[in-house]
Amino acid sequence: MNALLIFLGGGLGALSRWGLSSGIEKLTTRTVLHQFPLGILACNLLGCFLVGCIFGHFVQKHPAWIFPLLVTGFLGGFTTFSTFGRDTFSAIQDGLTLIAILNILLSVILGVLAVWAGLRLFAPAAGLTE
Repeated sequence: MNALLIFLGGGLGALSRWGLSSGIEKLTTRTVLHQFPLGILACNLLGCFLVGCIFGHFVQKHPAWIFPLLVTGFLGGFTTFSTFGRDTFSAIQDGLTLIAILNILLSVILGVLAVWAGLRLFAPAAGLTE
């Protein structure tokens, strides 16, 4: 059953990532942000925030289907480390070293802060206020 939940969640997550990242890239096509992988950054940061929310909300008790469907499946398909790596490498190859460094810093620092923010948002309900 877990494999089916992961399969369904992963497919929905990947489609959601494609939709959000494509939409953001389309919006930034004719702007100064067109060289920055803003779509994938947005997906990864939103995924980090949502994983924090889920872990914060379900810290004590959760239905057995929650983590395979939502965390491993949906958020696993929605976020992408491999595309982040490819985008960063491509920026370096194209001589856009500053963009590559900025992508690394924003992804890592804001990603960790997004998980923390999601946890904090549900901390009172989960008893994690301290």
